[in-house]
Amino acid sequence: MKYPFKVIQKDNELKAIPQNTKEVSTIMKFCNKKKINIIPLGGETNRVEGTKGQSKSLNMFIDFKEMNKIEEIDKENMIVTAQAGTKLKKIQNESSKKGLIFPVNIAPSEKCTIGGNVSTNVGGLQTLKYGNIEDHINGLEVVLSDGTILDFQSKLKKDNFGPKLWKIFCGSEGIFGTITKANLKLLPKKKYKTTYLVKIDNLAKSNKLLKNLRNDHYDDLISFEIIFPIPSYYLFNKKSNYHLIIEFSSNHKINFLNNIKKQKIFDNLEILKIERNISKSWIWSKREELVYNQSKYNFLQKFDISLPINKWGYFTKEVNKFIQNNEIFTPYFFGHLGDGNLHCNFKVEPNTKKNINLLSKFIYDLTITCDGSIAAEHGLGVLKNKLLIKYKSKNYYEFLKKFKKHLDPNLVLGKNKLFKT
Repeated sequence: MKYPFKVIQKDNELKAIPQNTKEVSTIMKFCNKKKINIIPLGGETNRVEGTKGQSKSLNMFIDFKEMNKIEEIDKENMIVTAQAGTKLKKIQNESSKKGLIFPVNIAPSEKCTIGGNVSTNVGGLQTLKYGNIEDHINGLEVVLSDGTILDFQSKLKKDNFGPKLWKIFCGSEGIFGTITKANLKLLPKKKYKTTYLVKIDNLAKSNKLLKNLRNDHYDDLISFEIIFPIPSYYLFNKKSNYHLIIEFSSNHKINFLNNIKKQKIFDNLEILKIERNISKSWIWSKREELVYNQSKYNFLQKFDISLPINKWGYFTKEVNKFIQNNEIFTPYFFGHLGDGNLHCNFKVEPNTKKNINLLSKFIYDLTITCDGSIAAEHGLGVLKNKLLIKYKSKNYYEFLKKFKKHLDPNLVLGKNKLFKT
């Protein structure tokens, strides 16, 4: 087969490396005509096999590594315009030089790209205060499967001149179109950042502390992370302890936990470490270590769960009952308690398909019972493409399929992603 652009081929896998949006359009138009499966590549964190090719079809991987430029940082309108292959860390660093911040913060920020961040609608470590990335998008440039370039870019704060159609592409994991550029909202940088590592007795007290801090310091509280006892043991060699990472960003110096410690319920709360305006944080490095320890210690069954915060107590009690009756499962929980999203990971011994299916059904059913989401921030990808039809309503599922078919009639965008196509 002849290609009107440069292609690297290995078996049924093709790779194109566009330099600009026009080249992306040419690639997608060709693939649509030839019915070749299209898979955009960014940082390839690939937590739910979102960049996995299909074994029985030809796959075109569009690698955005050359479309990695920040085109403009507009200080006056507080908007940064970046190509899809730009690393999140680069956007954070360059914005900081201008006295601004891009408040979406996930790990690993030095690897993930803004195109992937938008297509999965990432949340991360500061969602408690700032929300998901969808809350910081002002406009997008997108290419449809037939090569049509849609320019939804904008710097306007107010614009009701028609519906904001770019929103359908945020969180769609590339099944409607391919993101090539983003206009992202920036915020003024605050003077002080204070990070606490805290030891606390249990989940109930952690929830109480979160509620108190939100009431007292709503404008300043940006992160509230929890680490359950087993991952805490691997990090700090301390059994039966919960740990919290709490971060504030403000324009004034305050010891945020002073008043809290005076309350009787928090008698045993222990502040282990405080960092102020640290560029390379030891506390956050320990938080990143949690992720690597998952694989190191074989906690390989991963669930990305979001619940109403007041439901986590019931959820964990039910999990404890389950693992007491099924000792082959060992839990490894940590995550963003402040926004209700925890990473509920397990070691399964023996790690058989039967045991994994038993665990998965229990966790997913329990999550739905608790009015939660079984894909909080990592999406569904190919790995979890059987879950929508099972846990979403029939009307939702049928509408999604029809909408996908309308925008991508040849079904070349992300085959079998989100649901089987």
